[in-house]
Amino acid sequence: MRSRMRWLLGSVLISCLLAGLTAWRVADWTLHRHGESHANDPAETDLHAWMHEHLDITPEQHEKLDPIEKQFEEHRLALKAQISVAGVELAQVISAANVDDVRMKAALDRLNQGQAQLQRITLDHFFAMKRHLRPAQARKLVEWTHDSLTREH
Repeated sequence: MRSRMRWLLGSVLISCLLAGLTAWRVADWTLHRHGESHANDPAETDLHAWMHEHLDITPEQHEKLDPIEKQFEEHRLALKAQISVAGVELAQVISAANVDDVRMKAALDRLNQGQAQLQRITLDHFFAMKRHLRPAQARKLVEWTHDSLTREH
């Protein structure tokens, strides 16, 4: 019975890890990359570059968006660092000779929390930028985000 519970707990934790990694990948893709269908230049992979090229951002909008972009980038880098540390911790726990379920769950929780925070600030950032766009620009941004999330990678 104990081995069955251990197997079940391990399966749930691995499933959570995979779900978290998938969610992080989608958030990262949405914010920083886009499909070839959106790009005239294959080297163009940054959301902000895409916005400035395809949304005809006015100087007034740029003035409002720039601080939002800078603040988001600071938060994003800090969270990515936390996620990286949590990933290393989880990897160390998994690679131990005797996997400690409590330590593995704690490391996985830290990883998932960091990824969830990154997703949340990414969405908050999206909506903060959208507020400063004209309706036609906002529609293009929503379309780009929708396509980025639903496109097979």
